[in-house]
Amino acid sequence: MFTDLVVPGRWPVGIEDGLARSLTELLPGEWAKLAAGCGLYASEPYLLAVERACRTASYYILLRDGEGRLGAGLPCYLWSGEPDPGLDHYEPFQMGGRWALSRRAREHLWRPTLLVGSRSGYRSSFVIAPWLEEQRQAVAWALAQKVAELAERLGAASVGWMWLEPQTASDLAVNLNNPEDLVLAGPNCSIPIPQSSFASYLQQLSSSRRKSARREMERFSASGLTVERCPLSHCLEELAPLAVNLQRRYGHRTSPGDLLRELSAQAERLDDQSLVLVCRRDGTALAFTLLYRWEDTLYGRMAGFEYDRLRGSCAYFNLAFYEPIRAAVEMGVDRYHLGMAAWQTKVLRGAELEPAWIAVWAPGRVRGAWRRMARSRWGHDEDAGFWSEQFPGMVKPGEDWRWTVAGLRDHASAGLPV
Repeated sequence: MFTDLVVPGRWPVGIEDGLARSLTELLPGEWAKLAAGCGLYASEPYLLAVERACRTASYYILLRDGEGRLGAGLPCYLWSGEPDPGLDHYEPFQMGGRWALSRRAREHLWRPTLLVGSRSGYRSSFVIAPWLEEQRQAVAWALAQKVAELAERLGAASVGWMWLEPQTASDLAVNLNNPEDLVLAGPNCSIPIPQSSFASYLQQLSSSRRKSARREMERFSASGLTVERCPLSHCLEELAPLAVNLQRRYGHRTSPGDLLRELSAQAERLDDQSLVLVCRRDGTALAFTLLYRWEDTLYGRMAGFEYDRLRGSCAYFNLAFYEPIRAAVEMGVDRYHLGMAAWQTKVLRGAELEPAWIAVWAPGRVRGAWRRMARSRWGHDEDAGFWSEQFPGMVKPGEDWRWTVAGLRDHASAGLPV
């Protein structure tokens, strides 16, 4: 059902596969060592927090050498479709199948769904140790093959490889029998952080944008609102209701209890890396941004607002951009990761764009329809053209391999041994 979607390949030399249901089954520090440099959403504490908070069964595909040394890993989650915070907008049916197939779309046909990669944060990657880089394409093939086998074994009806960063999308592209299974989902945003000062960040903006930024900061300062910095554990109970306001504003199904459970799990594992910016008036929390420092990046993880009580204050721009960037400069990190959506707003404030890809293995009954649609909709890299029109100075599909399926495949093939 799924194994025929992966090209015939060669198993990496000297490597054996395994499967774990939790990172706690691995040796202490084993995943942390493997995932070094792969970002927050592949990190051991973040994935353990996901295990603790979510209702969806987790699996980890593992590749080891003959001596048991861990060389590669990939998290997967089998979702039945039952309520699970965040997954109503983080799986292939909602992200493509529902609107692309129109009247052919039947959600029950897609369940259960095997989600591959991080299940939050809009960024997933193959976690591969440096000592396996010479066999990278064989390792990528092995991971794809094991995902297909796991999906069949678990009885999954569909598979979604969610929010792949470009190198991982490239690794996967040459291992798919059908390139139209790979879809450009949209760009992630991040702002490069100058090491000198917040003023240096402002200098990176255009003259008109600097003026706008100063007006937004002045309006916030005049509003009577204050910003408190604290670790996550110090303000847990205040955050969930504010976050629900934002989630529901954009149509996501969630509850304060669900978000409190997620935040509590993160506080247990990531409190030392957390920074919450809490916006208050007369001691009452009206907005927040939750940040995590991981390696050389500051990640914007969650936010929430009491919209009716913040009108005219420019609280959003200050909590989402200027205050986190001040913190990032103080921390000495290189980049502030903002994730997806609100692209124009983020680019105007200095964000760069990195494409994120989704690979969809649709259910057998609609796979043909899905591919015909994908061939028509995405077959000529129309989505890359859309982003190029929106951001002509930043997105150049003809020059940048990351933005087209052909570019992904060419990039991977260039690294293959002759």
